Amino acid sequence: MALATYAVVRAGNNWTVKYDKQNYGTYKTQQDAVNNAIKTAHRVGEQGHDAQVLVQGIDNRLRVE
Repeated sequence: MALATYAVVRAGNNWTVKYDKQNYGTYKTQQDAVNNAIKTAHRVGEQGHDAQVLVQGIDNRLRVE
């Protein structure tokens, strides 16, 4: 089964969670977006799927949360 990857990335002055080439939600803070992505990843995990959350850093690189 494929790994579900949720990426928290900058969207202008806000943050969004990107999954499968689509943006989900607009968040004022990076932490709000991270919290939502982690909750989603946990729900997916409870259904038996592997998931991870990546977060865009100030250098624009993604790191595993």
